[in-house]
Amino acid sequence: MELTLTVPDMANLSKTDAQLLFAMKLFEAEKLSLGKAAEVAELSYRTFYELLIRYGIPIVSMTEEDVQEEIANVDRFL
Repeated sequence: MELTLTVPDMANLSKTDAQLLFAMKLFEAEKLSLGKAAEVAELSYRTFYELLIRYGIPIVSMTEEDVQEEIANVDRFL
């Protein structure tokens, strides 16, 4: 799918910035995997990963229940 977007000049965004922000939002909304979002941003996986950290966007989204389940799974192997 191709998307054309007109951004007002007052937003002062380059094409690269707009792609990055769009990719980050899609990743944050769990619409794209980290790898696919990096592709949308036209960045390497590692660079996109580091930018997510810099902007405070969680890499892993887990509920309290998910965390407890993971802890229980680890405990079984110890």
